[in-house]
Amino acid sequence: MEPIKILLFVGAFLLLILLGRLLSASAEVHASQLPMPQPGEAPASGAPGLSQPLLVSLGEILTGADVGLPFNLPPVTEDDKGKFNRPYYLNYYFSKTDLMRGPADPSRFYDEFFLVFEDPASHHTWETKYVVATPAGLQDIMSNEHFVSIYLEDPVVIVSAWNLEAILRAVVDESMKSFGAIREEL
Repeated sequence: MEPIKILLFVGAFLLLILLGRLLSASAEVHASQLPMPQPGEAPASGAPGLSQPLLVSLGEILTGADVGLPFNLPPVTEDDKGKFNRPYYLNYYFSKTDLMRGPADPSRFYDEFFLVFEDPASHHTWETKYVVATPAGLQDIMSNEHFVSIYLEDPVVIVSAWNLEAILRAVVDESMKSFGAIREEL
């Protein structure tokens, strides 16, 4: 009689574990099931990471690591003093705006833009944040937030309308100048 009770107990225990796993699996939310972010709203899990972009039900939100730069850069070279001409550009993305679709209104947007670099000498990586906006997008922010003035701590790129290539060109050109100036100080 005792072995039958043990077998019944073990069977009931295994059945409860199986039932618990089935119920918890049905409650899981996978990235591919998340709703598409609405314009002006951050994606559900924050900004995309370096290697795995956020998957959503209508496709992928791509980062710069996925699509590359829309223009050619000079190759990374080292001079006879061991100084490099530019950093490696590992990734770029906006906090709210999809790189491929752009903003809902190309002439009225304001977003944070992130560029990830690697120093070829030290292999140190860092991320820089920029504010990218159109004049109308800045005006919208100021009006919606009832700002009389605005102070932006991050570097700012003002464009007349959404143009990813122009935004990237401005940011990359400035970062290459800064990188050269920083390397000269070392």
